[in-house]
Amino acid sequence: MKLTLLMPGLAWLDAHDGAEVCRGLSLPDLSCLLGRGHRRSQVVSLTKLYGGAACFPLHGLAHALAARAGLTGDHWLLADPVHVRIDRDRALLADVGVMRLSQDEADAMVQSLNQHFAEDGLTFHAIEPGRWLLQLPEPSQAQFTPLPDAVGENVNEHLPAGERGLHWSRLLNEMQMLLYTHPVNDAREMQGELAVNSVWLWGDGPAASPLAKQEPADLLLCDDDILLQQSDCTTDAMPYDFAGLMARCTTQAADSHVVVVQDALLSAAQYRDAWGWREQLQRMETDWFQPLLQTLKQGKLAELQLQCHGAAGFNLRIRRRDVWKFWQRPQSPATLY
Repeated sequence: MKLTLLMPGLAWLDAHDGAEVCRGLSLPDLSCLLGRGHRRSQVVSLTKLYGGAACFPLHGLAHALAARAGLTGDHWLLADPVHVRIDRDRALLADVGVMRLSQDEADAMVQSLNQHFAEDGLTFHAIEPGRWLLQLPEPSQAQFTPLPDAVGENVNEHLPAGERGLHWSRLLNEMQMLLYTHPVNDAREMQGELAVNSVWLWGDGPAASPLAKQEPADLLLCDDDILLQQSDCTTDAMPYDFAGLMARCTTQAADSHVVVVQDALLSAAQYRDAWGWREQLQRMETDWFQPLLQTLKQGKLAELQLQCHGAAGFNLRIRRRDVWKFWQRPQSPATLY
């Protein structure tokens, strides 16, 4: 069996201090994999990582979700609820994953947005508390950064671009002002919850260029709903650990290709939680890297590809014969930076 393990967040996203964040970590099995595998740099965004290896087409994503929700229309954007926090000279973005948002709250805010933007021909739909759609009267004629690529980043570096980018930036400012003073957010802040003070527009642009020609997957295992819905291969939930993965794959053919999205490190990396990231990486050593190395040595895996995104992202390819190359010294994660 060939295993492609996508581990977004494995490489610390601020490469300039990645070595310092890794200082003192004991990761002998990951270090062995890094030292004995064939590793090449892969500086890509999160959505491009997913698109290259997990069959995750971004083209027309908003339209696909609208159709799945039973909504009709030709022109759609995702307008997902987010929280923007000012941090000195930056505005940092957090998605709904760090918020508790009810359907009633979402419906109330969407109703206000629809009243305000009715003359612009814009209609918002809260198909889920954390997933909103925006129906347009015509094509957007702009380019938008996918939400997964903007989480934890400076919003000012990911504003709408293209022919009508300034138009959409102006509308986005209006949306932010309306939400900032919305009674729902006043109530949320009184309860100690983060305010939904903006939306993030995305999901209508073309797919990112593929990383390279990828071998089709026979099975995709992950916990991301959009990945599961958009993938063109058989899908299932992400197993808890590597033992669960091997149990799930007992029915797979010997020459099958399994893609696993293990994103336990992603949130800590995106929000620059260095301590949380270090603790999670230490757990990954026990739950994933140690049994991966043993399984390769035992010949139960024909090949492993380990991929991650970011400025220090990489693609590591390792086969059984590679793990016995004792003359190739282990490489600590700090060497990635």
